[in-house]
Amino acid sequence: MPRTAPLHPFTVLALAAAVTATTTAAGRWWLSCAVLLGCLLLAAWARRARKLAGLSAAILLPAWGSQLLIHGMVDTAGSHVLAAAGPLRITAEGLATATQLGLRTAVLVVAGLLCTLLINRHDLVAAVDLSPAPPQLGYLLAATLSLLPRMAERQRAIGEAQALRGAATGTGIMGWWRRVTLRAVPLVLSSLQDAADRSAHLAARGFPAAGPHTRLRSVPDSAAQRRIRRVALACVVLGPLAVLAPAWATLA
Repeated sequence: MPRTAPLHPFTVLALAAAVTATTTAAGRWWLSCAVLLGCLLLAAWARRARKLAGLSAAILLPAWGSQLLIHGMVDTAGSHVLAAAGPLRITAEGLATATQLGLRTAVLVVAGLLCTLLINRHDLVAAVDLSPAPPQLGYLLAATLSLLPRMAERQRAIGEAQALRGAATGTGIMGWWRRVTLRAVPLVLSSLQDAADRSAHLAARGFPAAGPHTRLRSVPDSAAQRRIRRVALACVVLGPLAVLAPAWATLA
């Protein structure tokens, strides 16, 4: 069974923001690789390593391909040409730039996806609700986190219902387009109906509540975690400044 982090959701997000900001500002390949390795180890502890790898690959492979094409194969500024064929020039400088940007992107994507796997979304919504943030923000976050799983389940149910009805879709591009249109219309209509029903229920319950109210779910927090969050948020600003200060001093 997958595990979730035994920390407050805000603590996980603050630590991820501090690590991502500092690593991106540093731009060192070994630091990026160390952060990626740490993320994989945490995902393995949470029993989500395979899911993290699959989601990361789906996002990063197109991004890496575009960076390799732009910086690695169409580079015109590099002087160390490794191969050339017509307008394409593979240079050592271009490959180094593509690798550096690819690792920065990987840290951002993998760390963000890891947060979604480690944090229980119900705890996150409850933490936002318990914070001084407006209650509308908690509802918006809860609706967003539950939207994709709900729509995926409905899309699967619509496809099964159409298959039982024997709806012919054909093959090839036209068949694919017909399947998309046959599922999109009922999916959008059901989502609109769900939004209308939910707004009526919220209005009937007086959302947002003006007075004191009882919350059914609480998220454990501690003074130590609050101190960690303050230090992590300070590192989000001070970490990149400490890394970039020597370079700025050299330029000055």
